[in-house]
Amino acid sequence: MIYCLDTSALIHLGERHYPEHVPVFKPIWNHIYDSIENGGIISVDSVKIELEKKADEWRNKFIIKAVCMFKISESIESEYAKIILEIEQGPQFLQNTHRKRFMEGADPWLIALAKSVGNCTVVSGETKKLADFGLGPVCQQLGVKHVGLVKFFEVIK
Repeated sequence: MIYCLDTSALIHLGERHYPEHVPVFKPIWNHIYDSIENGGIISVDSVKIELEKKADEWRNKFIIKAVCMFKISESIESEYAKIILEIEQGPQFLQNTHRKRFMEGADPWLIALAKSVGNCTVVSGETKKLADFGLGPVCQQLGVKHVGLVKFFEVIK
């Protein structure tokens, strides 16, 4: 299984709950970096851009160490176009300010990455509802697996 990490998952991991500089969390981070290097954890360039917007010491170091995880390709772009069209035309996707934010961020790109890779699960720290364009419910509507961080820790190998 390949895991596609959202900005929120990375922020929860590195800044809020499991800071890399705390020694007790070192095994978690060793496993994460190993998984990034072997292709088990990936993300998209737009997540990197979101991290860079509020770059601090940890984010800068992480981006350098994990640069190989951030992907973009023609197949991702093709899936992205399909996802945008499906969201714009799908009656289950309300037209509201949450939709506008969702469409401008990395989330549709993450779903596109997951679809282009296949057998990929999106990981996020979000808990919003579908009406608020939470990544999990949108993934579900588009046929993409999604888990939160705790479930990610339970299943990652």
